[in-house]
Amino acid sequence: MQPFDRLSTFPDTVLHPQPASRATGLWRIAAALALVLVCGGIYWGQLLAQQRDQRAFAENQAQLRATQMSATMATQVETLVGGLEYLARSLAMTYEAEPKQYFPLAVGTALSSFPKGSIAQIAIANAAGEIVYSSLDRALPPQAALVSIADREHFRAHVLRAEPRLYISRPVLGRVSGQWSVQFTYPVLHGEQFKGVVVLSIAPDYLSSHFREVFTEGKDVALLVRSDGSYLARSHQQEAVLHLSVPPERDFLVHPEQVRGHYQAKAPIDGTERLYAWQRLHGYPLIVSVGLERARVLAATERSIRESRIRNAAGTVMTMAAALWIALLFVRQRQSQMRLERHRQRYQLALEGGKLGTWEWTTDEAHFQVDERWHDLLGTPASQGPPSLANLHERTHPDDWAAWRAALDAHVRGETETFDAESRLRHQDGTWRWIHVCGRIIQRAAPGHPQRITGTYADATERYAAEAARAELQQRLAKLVAQVPGTVYQYRLDPDGSSHFPYASSSITVTLGIAPDAAALNAEHAFVRIHPDDRDRVRASIAESARTLAAWHCEWRQILPNGDVRWFAGSANPEREADGGTLWHGYLHDVTEQHAFTEALRRSEERLRLTVAAVQDGLWEWNTATGMISLDTRCLEMLGYEGQPHILSFRAWQRLVHPDQRRALFTALQRQVALSELFDVEVRLRAADGQWRWVEIRGHVAPTAANDSLGSGTLIIGTQTDIGQRRADSQLQHALLDNAAAALFVSSPSYTIELANQRAEEIFSQDGLPLKGRSMQWIHRDTPAYEEFVRSDEEVRRSGSVYREYQLRVASGALRWFSLRGTLLDPDQPAGNLIWTLMDTTERRQAEEALSSARAHLLEIIQHFPGGVLVQDAAGSAVVVNQAMCDVFRLPSRAADVIGCSREALESLMPPEARPLQPSRNPSHNDAVAAEYEIVLNDARTVRIQYIPIRKPQGEHQGRLWIAKDVTERRRHEQTLERLATTDALTGLANRRAFMARLEEERMRPSMGGRGGMLIMLDLDHFKRVNDTWGHAAGDEVLVHLARLLRGDLLRATDLAGRLGGEEFAVLLPDTTAEEALGVAERLRRALEQSKIHVGDGATLQVTMSLGVAPITGDALAVLAHADIALYEAKNTGRNKVVLARSDEPVPLPAA
Repeated sequence: MQPFDRLSTFPDTVLHPQPASRATGLWRIAAALALVLVCGGIYWGQLLAQQRDQRAFAENQAQLRATQMSATMATQVETLVGGLEYLARSLAMTYEAEPKQYFPLAVGTALSSFPKGSIAQIAIANAAGEIVYSSLDRALPPQAALVSIADREHFRAHVLRAEPRLYISRPVLGRVSGQWSVQFTYPVLHGEQFKGVVVLSIAPDYLSSHFREVFTEGKDVALLVRSDGSYLARSHQQEAVLHLSVPPERDFLVHPEQVRGHYQAKAPIDGTERLYAWQRLHGYPLIVSVGLERARVLAATERSIRESRIRNAAGTVMTMAAALWIALLFVRQRQSQMRLERHRQRYQLALEGGKLGTWEWTTDEAHFQVDERWHDLLGTPASQGPPSLANLHERTHPDDWAAWRAALDAHVRGETETFDAESRLRHQDGTWRWIHVCGRIIQRAAPGHPQRITGTYADATERYAAEAARAELQQRLAKLVAQVPGTVYQYRLDPDGSSHFPYASSSITVTLGIAPDAAALNAEHAFVRIHPDDRDRVRASIAESARTLAAWHCEWRQILPNGDVRWFAGSANPEREADGGTLWHGYLHDVTEQHAFTEALRRSEERLRLTVAAVQDGLWEWNTATGMISLDTRCLEMLGYEGQPHILSFRAWQRLVHPDQRRALFTALQRQVALSELFDVEVRLRAADGQWRWVEIRGHVAPTAANDSLGSGTLIIGTQTDIGQRRADSQLQHALLDNAAAALFVSSPSYTIELANQRAEEIFSQDGLPLKGRSMQWIHRDTPAYEEFVRSDEEVRRSGSVYREYQLRVASGALRWFSLRGTLLDPDQPAGNLIWTLMDTTERRQAEEALSSARAHLLEIIQHFPGGVLVQDAAGSAVVVNQAMCDVFRLPSRAADVIGCSREALESLMPPEARPLQPSRNPSHNDAVAAEYEIVLNDARTVRIQYIPIRKPQGEHQGRLWIAKDVTERRRHEQTLERLATTDALTGLANRRAFMARLEEERMRPSMGGRGGMLIMLDLDHFKRVNDTWGHAAGDEVLVHLARLLRGDLLRATDLAGRLGGEEFAVLLPDTTAEEALGVAERLRRALEQSKIHVGDGATLQVTMSLGVAPITGDALAVLAHADIALYEAKNTGRNKVVLARSDEPVPLPAA
């Protein structure tokens, strides 16, 4: 590598502008950061949407749990209220039969059957509302007679409507008990006569205790309210709500027709927001509502979401920080590269801009190191190598070598800062080249001892040639100016007002009658010879040009020394000089002949006007030099300006042109004037009456001879024609096109727009200019789309018409869909123009795409719906089916195979149990009414089916929607709850409520043609001794043992054994005679008597029981009373025996 190679240039390198390169780099970095931000935004959008779905799922699960709990609690409360209703009804009947003897025993039994404190009191109010009996004090004090509930709603409800039904009041403060209680009242009737009411005052704590067993902690709550919203019980903060009602906007108050529902609200009692589910009790005006604390339900979900957001935020911040750091590193690297590139480009530009080469010389070497430009400069081959001092001496012109070497030696001695010399070197072709060489010492070993010199060289041959050519050119210019038929000059106006001609061609002596030398001293000699009528005007125009620095143009008359008067025209461009003076560079010439031509032209125009008057056209001319327009009488008459001046300024005429056409008109005029072509335009001019008149203006630039007389100006002449009627006809045609809703184009065979209506202009003209004359490619989005249009054009010419839909570019730059219909403008000329009708179909396509997207979303929702979904059209064919529907009914086909099946095919796929639900097979189903069914399939699964008719807004039947859910587990759970509600917990036998319900059914059997039954009442003998001696655990074991006997084979499958309370049991024997019942009772007595009951620690017991048998006739309470009397007779006559009641005798009552 040569020592000087590092200084060589790079001729093949393309230098790019630094700002563009820098902007490109910054845009790339910004684009990368923007991409990171967009990706982060997309990720966060998906994350937040997923978290919203997660929160909604948690709320739905909580709502479902609340619904299940409300249904379970409603069943429990319904059982409880049913028991209270039965108790009140029994007490009312007992009180009506014997209020003073048997009724107190019944009250005692009722109070002992319920937990202590659950019943605040049992009271009887007579028909006047006075308390005549209260369980709080069997012997009422005298003042009790004054207690009246006649004003209480639970009393007045029965007075107003005396029918045997239970009434449940709001919580009230008892006037006898002095406690808050809920009044369960039942009327006491004698026949149909109202005798009073039985009042069961139930403690709210007893009602809410069932709720507190479920909600032991937290802020979850259960409510029992009346159908009017009054609180009856609340699992928490009950004391605060006993006198209140729920807010009226609660869902079950707003929609009294609904049986169940759910809502979300903030409780006014404690301010806690909960998710509520409610259930109405069947047969009672009560509502059970369960509220789960929303914050606690969503706590885990919210904590998971919060932790996820923190983690993702940290990750996002770290990602963005890393991206910014990387971007900063890229920016710094880019800046370093750019600085290095700028230095390299500056060096390269310096060499190339100056056309420089580089050289280097080390004094202890014989040769110079040069770059490749040296050989190009002298035409020597590169193989000759670098030049030496001897070689330079040989090539240098003899007259230049001494000076060149002296300059180099002076620099070596340190006498000059730089080495700078010019000399001629012989080119390879024998010619001499001027070479400018400069350099400086860049390295010394010791002071005064140069070692290394470097510098540049340049070809100065062209400069020397240019200087020689310039001198020659100046000589030639002086000769040329002398031949110009006029005077070229410089005129200067000094700040003090004096003036002179710094330069003037020699012809100034002829034009202005003053010698160039005299003009250079003072210009006043020239002004003296200006015609007196023009002198002030010329001075004023010069002063105005000096003030505004506007180009100076003027015409005037000059008096020559021989007395002749000649017209001269002058033009000059001013410039301001540093001292405040003004210097003009201009030209003046003789225009006397032009003025003569102008006069001749005027006479010619007069003749022309006479001719034009015959054809009713007006004549006008426009002198651009003076800016004046001359209009003849006909032009003025067209506009109603008779009697107005015929000559007006161009600005005045400009104001007559309609504002919407001024710009286009002046553009056309300028173009035609510049090209000296004939022009023809149609414009609206304002008439004297203020209306706009359509005129056609034709004109052209006047012949050269006429324009020569105007100096630098141009004369334009033309005609003006009234085209109002023709324009009105044309506007009517255009109005028919422009008022069309569609865009219309007429295109030529070369695909040029020949005509476009207003609608097309509004849609497609991006620059607001007319589309006429433009290519049809203007409205297409790209070249391939335009090529497709060209093929459509060819198809129209072959077949006569075509219909397509394209995306076209509209005026805003956006792409919109259009339906494109093309036809031949003339059916007989296939090669002629075509007419295209375009309708915007973007909204229709967007609607179709949105409908498709909505259908896809709906299908996706249906596929993930927690249940089977089937949608049928009006004919019954399957339109939508999800896989869950196939799974529920165990269909042999997949969901995709079922879609499209006819109604008959669907029926064949459905299991037999579901086929009767099809509307075509069951006429009782009305397509206008929604319905809900439950069926049991042959595999013992229970399926709930909801049917919803689908109708159009006009009411026309459109199809059906079927929703199927497998509710087997739910039904099993309900059956379990039912069993728990009707079964005694200790013995597993039917409890009192279930037993009484069955007894009521058997009581009605004879009226329906069946045989009557029998009732056995059982009571353990001396059971209290067992409890007192062996403990209650032993007593429970005895009761369980008796229950096992009753469930054994001693009874039939149709018989029912139940525990009525304590050690009192009963057996219901349907379709049984008295003799058969006595036999069953005896077998039961004997089986218990012979049993040995193990009670723990190896001990055994033997117990007996007494039994009373009575026929099931009449009222259920009367049957119980007869059996109970027989039972007491068995007790009183020795126990451990069976006694048959005598139903033909009145029921004896026990003594008080």
